[in-house]
Amino acid sequence: MKHTLNILLLILTLVSCKNQSKSELNKVELKKEIAQIEKEELKEVNKLKTIPNDLRKLGAFDFFDSDEIMRIWRFPEGGAVFEELIEIKRNGKEWSSIRYTYLLDEYIDKPEYQKFRKKQTLKLKKEQILEFINKKLLQENIKPTKEDQICLCDIYLAEYRLNNEQNYFEFFLREEGNKNISKVNLMKFLNEIISE
Repeated sequence: MKHTLNILLLILTLVSCKNQSKSELNKVELKKEIAQIEKEELKEVNKLKTIPNDLRKLGAFDFFDSDEIMRIWRFPEGGAVFEELIEIKRNGKEWSSIRYTYLLDEYIDKPEYQKFRKKQTLKLKKEQILEFINKKLLQENIKPTKEDQICLCDIYLAEYRLNNEQNYFEFFLREEGNKNISKVNLMKFLNEIISE
């Protein structure tokens, strides 16, 4: 979503530059602005790989500490004091699955919100996990074919890594036009688990 906004900002900048005379167009400034946007986008990606303080206290660790891992970040829509992480990972042949509900930094020290914090072991069978966690999540058809969908709902970010290959993608549960069966199965799984 932020990438779309950055691209829109870049287009607006280019259009406004086009309206100025060529002598006023400062290519150096435009290059600096593009470099700044790219730097901010890189910070956003690195932020996602950083574990929030409260989540670290609940026991979540590094994204690179297992052979295969799927992290699904849930960002509730509109003023929530918490976020969620569902982490399913494999070390060797052993799978583990945990659902974390953690407080945003500004609410960590507020006693009235501590009841929302939790760490729940999900009792998923290997067969269930393999329906949505597999190499198909590394394919290019992970994005929906139906463009420009708008949803005032929870946003999800999936991070999937298998050995040295990885993929990151945003989605929401009611998006349409998905051709990747693993992603469709992932969305079905999340619909079931989030409603619990």
